[in-house]
Amino acid sequence: MHVFVPLLVAAVVAALPLGGSAAAQGKATLRDLKNPDFEKANAALGALAEVKAPRPQIVAGLLDALKTGRWNRCGGDMRDGIARTLAEWQVKAAVPALLELVRSGKSIEHECSE
Repeated sequence: MHVFVPLLVAAVVAALPLGGSAAAQGKATLRDLKNPDFEKANAALGALAEVKAPRPQIVAGLLDALKTGRWNRCGGDMRDGIARTLAEWQVKAAVPALLELVRSGKSIEHECSE
């Protein structure tokens, strides 16, 4: 388990086209995905969605945020964005989590008026 964390960070850093300290920004991007502040979480989702092919570590982070994320507003938009990213990458392993989301009754509809 402890070996997995550095591999996760290395894979995210390699996948994200970010300037500055790539390791710090890679960690921040995954952490910010679950940030209760919608703006920070949405920016993190945008950065992660830029990855052209699914990365197991990023998929795991997206699924975790989908299940446990709590945002101060626009939660439906966040869940919708996460679901669309997983669908675009054709992540078959995400199907059970997406079905669970539908069964949960949590909104995946556009809620924000920006």
